[in-house]
Amino acid sequence: MDTGLLSKTYRCATTCAIPFVALGLLTSSRGRRRYSERFGEWGALAPIGWWLHGASVGEVQGLIPFIKHIRERGIEDRILLTGTSPTGLDRGRALVNETRLIPLDAPCLVARALRNLSFDRFIISETELWPELLQQVIARGAPCHIINGRVSDYTVRRYIGLRSLFAPLLARFVSVSVPDEEQRSRFTELGVDAGRIHVTGHTKYDTEPRYAGEEARIEMRRVLFPECPAETPIVVLGSVRPGEERYWFEPLKRLWSEGVRCKVIIAPRHAERFTYFWEEAQKLPVGVVRRSAGSVMAGRDHDVLVLDTMGELEMAYAAADLAFVGAMLVNIGGHNPLEPAMYGVPVVVGPHHSVIREIVGEMRARGGICEVASDEDVYALLKRLCSNEERLREIGHAGRCVWEHHRGSSGRVYAVLSESEEYRCHSF
Repeated sequence: MDTGLLSKTYRCATTCAIPFVALGLLTSSRGRRRYSERFGEWGALAPIGWWLHGASVGEVQGLIPFIKHIRERGIEDRILLTGTSPTGLDRGRALVNETRLIPLDAPCLVARALRNLSFDRFIISETELWPELLQQVIARGAPCHIINGRVSDYTVRRYIGLRSLFAPLLARFVSVSVPDEEQRSRFTELGVDAGRIHVTGHTKYDTEPRYAGEEARIEMRRVLFPECPAETPIVVLGSVRPGEERYWFEPLKRLWSEGVRCKVIIAPRHAERFTYFWEEAQKLPVGVVRRSAGSVMAGRDHDVLVLDTMGELEMAYAAADLAFVGAMLVNIGGHNPLEPAMYGVPVVVGPHHSVIREIVGEMRARGGICEVASDEDVYALLKRLCSNEERLREIGHAGRCVWEHHRGSSGRVYAVLSESEEYRCHSF
């Protein structure tokens, strides 16, 4: 499939970029991880039934409930999960048969990755559109789908401006499952036939709590803060980015100086930022430990815990009395606020939530979030928490109601795929 001069220019540009990208990746530990995969060295893979692609941690996290849904139906097809982030692939590794980093979108590298790959279907989470990859996948005749389809405020203008490049590709997708009507309109604007767009909700929010029940939540409190009295509130700063701690640390120091007890869990978004947040937390005038210290924690009455481990953020949310969800006090766009909300924890958001604007708007409409924009806002909120304000519990309950509304989206997406004409020859 040829999309014209723009497509040829793109292929030339990505090919010329290979040596520069290669050198750039070598300069960071993150870039060196699984280095050869970024250049198409995927090795031999057994035939794949489901090839699922999610760019980074957030997109992969959104695929996990869908992958679990597939497995719960007894489907034993082999699953390949690809992405651009090693950390993202780590999140989904236990649920799939194979994981690979997607190569730079240059013709020779994509062809190298796909040379020994046989797959039945290709599914993209959100809108990770790599033109060369899509062209080569489509050329093989495999049906393509988008689930959790989303075109953000940042990318909508770019896709419209490059419509001549992307529209022919999007037209070949069998289905596009989107979370809401706004996203349906955006994909229609990009040239997708309205009959192929389905509003299903976002599978990212289709989760079940791992620590169900009050006893499980109490046990998580004991694990993370062994000496913590039941009446002492626990605040979680989840998926935080550098710079966001400034909004919280000064109000917390002010609170502690007033003799008010409050425990804090700091959970960095990325593993490479563990050291940064550990060093910043040590400047606080209270006891600080790292989760990776293990048994050392049990012997200390610490007030701050740096969660420098992967896969335990939900444990922290289960133990929390208040949870800030990061990337919203810096201009990144926000992470999933329903992760703590499903536990009935009052959720705190900042002003920068363009990536999750729809879900934040839904929670706001139901009175299910707390909004802060300054350290004074944070201090006032912490005072409300430590005074055991009933209104915060009501906010937590309202947020949980939003989570309950989104349950079942994986099943709705699966139904869209199973009803597609191209799949009638497959056993669902």
